[in-house]
Amino acid sequence: MSVVETLLRAFFAWLIYPGFLFLALAGILLEGLRRRFAGRVEGREGPGLWQGFFELGKLFRRPTLVPAGYEPPEKDTAAQALAATRREGSRWGLFAIPVAGILALSTGAVLLPLPGNLWPYLNNSAKALGADLLAASLLFLVPAIGAVLLGSLGGSVYSQLAGARIFQLLVACAVPYAVAVFGPALALGKLDLRAVAAADSLPMLGVKALCGMLFLLCLPVILRLKPLSASSGEALEGVTNDLGGPPLALFYLAQWMERLALSVFFAVVFVPFAYNNVIFFIAGTLVGLAITGIVDALFSHIRLRDAFNFYLRYTNPAALAWLVLLALAVKV
Repeated sequence: MSVVETLLRAFFAWLIYPGFLFLALAGILLEGLRRRFAGRVEGREGPGLWQGFFELGKLFRRPTLVPAGYEPPEKDTAAQALAATRREGSRWGLFAIPVAGILALSTGAVLLPLPGNLWPYLNNSAKALGADLLAASLLFLVPAIGAVLLGSLGGSVYSQLAGARIFQLLVACAVPYAVAVFGPALALGKLDLRAVAAADSLPMLGVKALCGMLFLLCLPVILRLKPLSASSGEALEGVTNDLGGPPLALFYLAQWMERLALSVFFAVVFVPFAYNNVIFFIAGTLVGLAITGIVDALFSHIRLRDAFNFYLRYTNPAALAWLVLLALAVKV
C-alpha cells in the first residue's frame, strides 16, 4: 500500500466512515428517533426526525454565554484582571471540552473492526496498534469526563452539583466497566481489538455474553441517561445549565455521537460475527441503542444514593467475582 493510498484511507475512515460524519449524521437522526419514541411513551406525537439538525442550527447562530462566576469589587484591579483571565479561559474550555469529545469519538470509531472500515492499519498485523481495545475504550470515556469538567467550569452551583454526581457514578462503575471491556481480552490473552472481535469459539461466546450484560449495566452511567442524571429539582439542566450558543450545540452533538459510538462498540466487542457481517453488526448496534432508549424513556429518576449503592454493593462484587473466575479459567 502506497503512502498516498494510506493517507486517503485514513482520511476517509476518520472523516466519513466510521468516523465523524457517520457518527454525527446518524447520531442526530437516531436522537430524533429516540425523542419520537419517548414522546409516544408519554402519549404525545414527539418531534420529527430532523429536529436535531434544527436545534443545532439554532444554537450555532446564538452568542456564546460564559459563566460569570465571582465578580470582585471594581476597586480591586488585580482581582478584576484575574476574573477576566478566568472568564477567557472558561470561554476556551467551553469550546475545547466538547470538541475533544467529538475528536475522541471519531478517533475511537476508526479503531473498530467494522464492516467497510478502510482504516489502513486495521488488517495489517505488522503495523497494528496491538492495544487498540485499550485505546478505544479510553477514547469513548472522554465525553463523560468532559461532562464532569464542564460542570466544574459552570458558574452556578447547579452545574457543579450535576458534574459531581456524574463523577461519583463514574467512579462507582469504573470496575464493572473495566471488567466488561477487558474480560474477553483476558480470556483470549490479547488486547488486539480485531482478535477479540473475531474470537467466536463457544467458551468465548459465553464470556462475551456475560461481559456484554455487564457493559450494558454501565451504559446508563457513562451516557448520563435520564434515570441517573441530575433531576430538575437538583440541578436544573445539569452540566449544561450555564451553556448556550455554539458550546451547547457542540455538547449536544458529542452526546448524540456518543450514544451511537458506544452502541457500535458493544456490537463489535460482544456480538458474535458483527465485525465482518453487516446484519449482525446492525442488529447488535440496534440492541444497544434500543436498550439505552428504553431505559431513558421508561425508567424514572433514581436517587444518587440508591444508584451509588447498587453499583458498589451489587455490580462491583459481581464484576470482581467474574474477574476472578476468568483469571482462574485462564490459568487452568
